[in-house]
Amino acid sequence: MKKRKDTLALVLAGLIAASLSSTLHASEEPVQDMQTFPSYLDVGYDQKHRPQFHFTSRKNWLNDPNGMVYYDGEYHLFFQHNPKGNRWGNMTWAHAVSKDMVHWEQLSHAILPYGGGMIFSGTAAVDHNNTLGKQKGDTKTLLASFTKAVHKPDRYYQALAYSTDKGRSFELFNEGKAIVPNQGFDRSERDPKIFWHEASKKWVMILYVKRAVTEADKRGPIAPGKVRFFTSDNLADWEVASDFDRNWVFECMDFVHLPVDGDLNNKKWLLFDASFDYEIGEFDGTTFTTDKKVGLGDYGKNYYAAQTFNNSPDGRTVVIGWMRHSDFNKARMPFNQQMSFPTTMELRTTPDGVHLFRWPVKEIESLYTKKHEFSNRPIEKLTTELSQIDADLIDASIEFEPKKTGDIDWTLRGLKVGYDADKQVFIYNGARLAAPAVNGKVKLRVLVDRGSIELFANDGAAVATHFALPDPKNRKISVSGKGSGIVSMVINELKSSWPQK
Repeated sequence: MKKRKDTLALVLAGLIAASLSSTLHASEEPVQDMQTFPSYLDVGYDQKHRPQFHFTSRKNWLNDPNGMVYYDGEYHLFFQHNPKGNRWGNMTWAHAVSKDMVHWEQLSHAILPYGGGMIFSGTAAVDHNNTLGKQKGDTKTLLASFTKAVHKPDRYYQALAYSTDKGRSFELFNEGKAIVPNQGFDRSERDPKIFWHEASKKWVMILYVKRAVTEADKRGPIAPGKVRFFTSDNLADWEVASDFDRNWVFECMDFVHLPVDGDLNNKKWLLFDASFDYEIGEFDGTTFTTDKKVGLGDYGKNYYAAQTFNNSPDGRTVVIGWMRHSDFNKARMPFNQQMSFPTTMELRTTPDGVHLFRWPVKEIESLYTKKHEFSNRPIEKLTTELSQIDADLIDASIEFEPKKTGDIDWTLRGLKVGYDADKQVFIYNGARLAAPAVNGKVKLRVLVDRGSIELFANDGAAVATHFALPDPKNRKISVSGKGSGIVSMVINELKSSWPQK
């Protein structure tokens, strides 16, 4: 599938010089005036367009999720953040924690800019074996590997910070100097993924180092992009292990080991990038090999730079993405941008081979307040019954036989999702989501919040994430179609995940 690349990185690169010159200082100490979090505490979560079960910062800009890790009863979500404004700039790691990935508490900003540069994306891990030698008492050290985006000499490098107090504060390792220097492919090499590889007893880092050169670039011969694998025994010294060259790779790489069809004895590695292109294959501790078949993890217009939780407590692999272009500032909100709702990642065997499936985490059920269930209803009758529902936050599912119903339009709070029976696709806002009938039936689950609509077709075989601002006054649900078939539907109304005044 042709890569749907985003131009954001190119725009950001152009903004770096202006932003850095006015906000950062050429000191190796963090810029303390970036610690603006105390000023956030007078901002609540009750604005009319504030998402009620998707994470947003209390105020100001956010983008990529960073450093997602579980430790001692808490899920940590760090994220790219501008502590001084509602637009991109001053990149800092902000921080939130949760016990269930649904109810979040935002904490003080975790890693501040230093040394004439910004703190770009990266990952976190638990140092179970005290490799870094910084552990205090029984509390394991949290490691945060990130990109130091420097303006001079205009070469990004990879650095490390660590926390000995469960993420409440971080110290720069080796004064924030490079643990992996720029490799010479691209000044913007970035977004390290680090994890402990148990089979080889080594730490592994995966790093995007080069974007593909295509015919459209008109800059010479075609050349693939590059992901570089490193290994380390001590977290300070890293050796090049291998390169993975593909046309689709571009920033924010993640790498996870997933069972196929739930079989823990048959696991595959899945590598994906910011646009959620992915390949599935084998990893021996140094080299990743695949059949070169590329999949796509999200077909919506607003899903980017997703990351999984390291050290998951229950064997699940859960991913959260940045819902880019969620332009809440245009609605005059004190915050800008949002995260997707957390979803599990599973590999399942299909007639077309092994593919990725995603599904909302079960913890969403803690927000359910009222359930409406309709089984085997003719469409015209269901329309009348749905008219009695008045819902703000929605988790709804529909199931039908397209050969009998034909085309269907399902509208939730004014957001219309259509199903084209001939083409076997769901359509929302021009984006198409493949959903062929399985055993004669098609399924769709939809999450609707005050700033989004997320579609999960056929048990998560295809997913689409979209920014949307439903009319606050429109709380209706309807379904229409010209066929004579029957439809089953379950609608759960949700309460807010935020503390209420």
